Amino acid sequence: MPEEIDKYTEEEGDSAILEVNHLDDEEFLTHCQEQLQDAKDFLENHLAPHRSDAIDVYHQKEYGDEEQGRSQYVDSTLRDTVNSILPSLLKIFTSSERVLEFMPRQPEDEPFALQATDYVRHCLNESNFYNVLHDAMKDALVVGSGFVKYFYEYAQDVEGYSYTGLDDDTLAALMQDNQIEISSIDSRPIASGSDMSPEEMPMIHDIEVKRRSNKGKFRLECIPPEEILFNRRSTGFGDPSTDLIAHRKVVTVSDLVSLGFEKEDFIDYAGDNYDLDNQQESYARRPQLHGKEGVAYQEASKKLIWTELWIKCDYDLDDFTEIRRVCIVGPNFDKILMNEPVNDFPFVHFTPYREPHDVQGAGLFDILRDVQKTKTQVMRGMLDSLSLSIFPRMSFIDGQCSVSDLMNVETGALIRMRSPDAVKPLTVPFVGAAAEGILNYFSEVTENRTGISKASLGLDPSSLMSSSPIAVSGTLSAAQLKIEYIARNFAETALKPLYQGILKLIVQHQDRETMIRLRNEWIPMNPAAWDTGYDVMINVALGGGDENLRMQALQIIAAKQEEIIKLVGPDNPLVNVQQYSNTLRKMTELSGFKNSEEFFKDPSKEPPRQPEPEQPSPEEMQMQMMQMQVELAKGQLELDQMRLQLDEEKAQTDAALKSVEIETDAQLKLQELGAKYNQSIDTTQLRGMIETNRELIRQQGLLEAAKINKRGD
Repeated sequence: MPEEIDKYTEEEGDSAILEVNHLDDEEFLTHCQEQLQDAKDFLENHLAPHRSDAIDVYHQKEYGDEEQGRSQYVDSTLRDTVNSILPSLLKIFTSSERVLEFMPRQPEDEPFALQATDYVRHCLNESNFYNVLHDAMKDALVVGSGFVKYFYEYAQDVEGYSYTGLDDDTLAALMQDNQIEISSIDSRPIASGSDMSPEEMPMIHDIEVKRRSNKGKFRLECIPPEEILFNRRSTGFGDPSTDLIAHRKVVTVSDLVSLGFEKEDFIDYAGDNYDLDNQQESYARRPQLHGKEGVAYQEASKKLIWTELWIKCDYDLDDFTEIRRVCIVGPNFDKILMNEPVNDFPFVHFTPYREPHDVQGAGLFDILRDVQKTKTQVMRGMLDSLSLSIFPRMSFIDGQCSVSDLMNVETGALIRMRSPDAVKPLTVPFVGAAAEGILNYFSEVTENRTGISKASLGLDPSSLMSSSPIAVSGTLSAAQLKIEYIARNFAETALKPLYQGILKLIVQHQDRETMIRLRNEWIPMNPAAWDTGYDVMINVALGGGDENLRMQALQIIAAKQEEIIKLVGPDNPLVNVQQYSNTLRKMTELSGFKNSEEFFKDPSKEPPRQPEPEQPSPEEMQMQMMQMQVELAKGQLELDQMRLQLDEEKAQTDAALKSVEIETDAQLKLQELGAKYNQSIDTTQLRGMIETNRELIRQQGLLEAAKINKRGD
């Protein structure tokens, strides 16, 4: 029964805490166990047998109908086809930086969407994205399903180091680090035979330390299909019909302790036997695990079954289901260690050929298993016929030859006979050549179903050279179309929700600015300003044709763009510089270079240029010219007035200087006469004459100024 808690509880005086109704712990555990057992039954009785058969066929294991002394040949059609398609798929998703990108919902979100695209791609590369993508795609091609789990993990990492020959100061500096724990220390004096006391003698130290760090990091894992459980009515991981997804795996006690769990809560479920390794699919994938490993003598190395369950349920009894993450230990889902609400299922599902209304799509095994089985039987018959024609059976007369000599198949061995005709070979003609047509037919069936042929792979030059360019292009395009169909399914059903889920994790767990290196530049990223609802655009072309044809088309487009820009200019209504840059960068990516910005800049990232002023009309230009002429005339008039004023001031200054010069000369002459005749001279009359001359000079200056003013008027 659910716990009936719907009231306020009094704690510490007046403080009140509202406790919400929720399922009882035992009832919730029982509900989880029932759902998990049903999902486990669905996996083991319906999905695992089919997948294990696919794995056996991929690894060319014997079918079980082989006969002693007959050919044991097993065809490799499935393996060859998978290994032919996989490189093309990986090239599609790893050769370009912008296979998927976030699209802004508002104009102001455009720079943030671009940053989010770059940062998610950076996180994927830091999480070994290529290996995860390779393994998930290969699982999907073989068994029809590949699973990837993405999550943000806070775990404690412990690293051990050893240092030798440390002095006292260095040892003291290490001991001040809170993240370092000294495991052992061996100290000894630097020199022996000294008169110093042991307390005063300098020491050197050899130490072993452990550095503990507890920081979060984004992680990406490709999950083996046998470790994934989901409800049998699910039609897709992104569909509302999915009620639960669980990940079961074998972990050690140390793994759970590093995640923060107390060892006493789960140590009773640790041991050495794991039924997960005995599953049919797991055994088909790795038969070497079907056996008991060595006993773990330390508790930290013991292993146990760890189940992370994401389940939809009405845990808080409000008539609305929510997703909860439940961590359970034990082979029978025995004990819950954690129960917390979450927003989404952190899994994506790769499938190459989708089946409507079914989560389990089809793989290449479903398409090619009858072909491989038939070609195996035909090839066995051909090889048996060839063997009989080369090494025919022998008939002999009993008692007339040595049977032991007949049993010796060594080349050139002797056969002892009592009569010449005692031994005769039963000649059987080789009839295997008649079956070559059947093999060719089934090879064509394989090509029609998958699009993979020698011609499409460029391995049959004779067929390509004997065909017209149109026929060659059609052959290559048909094969490329089927591969791109698989790529589009992967992008829509797996990579698109993967990008959206990673963006949510980044925004949720990274609330501060960080610096990352992109295209040889350190760029600040602040996920807190991003919107988790950005749309994801897929740039995987569907039906784009051969790469050479796309390159030729881009070259034609670039030539037309250049011609238009040259004739009309960059601000024409047809092509701008941004579109021309897009063409050049697309050509660079198609040539195999990931970072096209090493060759061509993106004009959208450049700072905006100042707008050029608009050109005035002819009437406006004429008015401006007239205004400029008026202003010029005014300036000339002011200049003339300033010149006249300067001339007037100069005339007055010259007159004053001349008057001073006359007076000075008169004073000097008077002093000379006085000194010569040794008598004083009456200067009254002389001063009157000087004043008269000064007045004449002043009048002359005024007259000159009047003349200047008259010229100015």
